[in-house]
Amino acid sequence: MTKLTMMGHIKDTARVLQRAIDERKDYGQDFIDFWLKNNFKKVIFTGSGTSYNAMRVIRNIFVKLLKVEGVAVEPTVFTYSESINPSSVFRNNQVLVVGLSQHGDSISTCGALQHAAKCGFSTLGISEQLGSAITKIADHYVHLVCEEEQIGPETRGYTETLLQFYMLAVEIAYQSRLIGKEKYDQLVNDAQELVNNFPTVVNESVAWYEKQQEELVEMQKASIAGFGYNFPTALEARLKFFETFGRPTSAYEQEEQLHGPLRAYHDDNFIFLIGGNMGSEFKRMIDIAAYYRRAYTKHVFVVSGEDFETTRRDLKLSVKTSPLLSPIIYVVPFQVLSAKLSEKVGIDTSVSPVTDNSISGHMNV
Repeated sequence: MTKLTMMGHIKDTARVLQRAIDERKDYGQDFIDFWLKNNFKKVIFTGSGTSYNAMRVIRNIFVKLLKVEGVAVEPTVFTYSESINPSSVFRNNQVLVVGLSQHGDSISTCGALQHAAKCGFSTLGISEQLGSAITKIADHYVHLVCEEEQIGPETRGYTETLLQFYMLAVEIAYQSRLIGKEKYDQLVNDAQELVNNFPTVVNESVAWYEKQQEELVEMQKASIAGFGYNFPTALEARLKFFETFGRPTSAYEQEEQLHGPLRAYHDDNFIFLIGGNMGSEFKRMIDIAAYYRRAYTKHVFVVSGEDFETTRRDLKLSVKTSPLLSPIIYVVPFQVLSAKLSEKVGIDTSVSPVTDNSISGHMNV
């Protein structure tokens, strides 16, 4: 079988997204039953790198649909610094700690689950690799159906994980009677419509890159901002840019970008703004984009599927979805840019520039 490139994984994502919908009873019923048998009030979501960014999105989904208190935290912060239940508001059996590691052997994430177990909390491990360390450490386990990615920078796995846990949250909400049948059907239909339209998002993102490529390839530093459900999208976009194209990149919540970072911006800065849904924050983003163009740099790019007056640098997607699902769509243009810009300058994303893994290592159990 031919090894997929980074773009190959992006284009293949729609297939595994469909698996996330079709196979939700196969990969998820044990976890659903586990959740329904307990009375979880607080959920800690942890993971490193792309997994951490995914956990931030999933945290928002669970808080919205399952009405729990949710916290996304880096694994080592959780293990060594975080007080999970300092006021003793929750009983230990009301707290669930969820650890995501696509390969299942992250030392920091596995260590966080081990720490959680010692503290008396329930644990859930998530990975694509069956039989990996995390499957043996956690009380319960969910297998990702994203399938193993053949290169280092994760794209397909990130996107599929978001939809898979959206589907799990929808199933739990319905089976626990937090939502009725009409709402359940709507949420599932939203997911199916997204999957149907996913190739369009990829194609429009590629066309956007091709239109801007001569300008984008000159980018030496970038800043990406998002708001609401898509602040984590900015974090993941930043990671993709940095680990592939290798240009210094920062990520901010939309309003926080104006406080401090702005002092360092000049006309060579490239600024990307993600507009996930209409409302006051979206209108604020359009005003901020105009301000950046007027006061700092012409290299300002707005990415949105909402209705706004575009410039030649903006990407106005023809596809819309719900706010909860929007991170699945809005990460795609940045995955495409990362892949295409790397190809353009001769960076082989299938070859890791890291040759010494001794300090990070991998968990063995």
